[in-house]
Amino acid sequence: MQRFASPRSRSIRAFTPRGQELDSLADSEALRGRFFSWRGASGRRFVCSVFQRGEEGFVSDVERGAIIGVASDGGVLRPVCVFAAAERRSRDALRKVGRELAVVEWHVHFCPDIEAVRDLAGSLLN
Repeated sequence: MQRFASPRSRSIRAFTPRGQELDSLADSEALRGRFFSWRGASGRRFVCSVFQRGEEGFVSDVERGAIIGVASDGGVLRPVCVFAAAERRSRDALRKVGRELAVVEWHVHFCPDIEAVRDLAGSLLN
């Protein structure tokens, strides 16, 4: 099982935001919180669907893409883990990882290749 996760000690250091809400949804109360974008190590922008803690059942069913566990430090979103969806985790396993890393949201970038996962992990967890 390939797992990209930062150790707990990393959460203490200062964080440089690499993500942002979508400008195109700034005026949409209904959709603004459902999408977020992150930049990969390559500089490429990855738009993700946002799922709240408690929606691990759906997230665990995703077959292709990148799954990013996101914590919140003083209102600033901080990625704490990145998984390849193809690794298929059970809802309970995802919930356990989420509790351990204080995940408040799961950001999912739906895509067919593992390169997106590597690009995101290289940027978000360094």
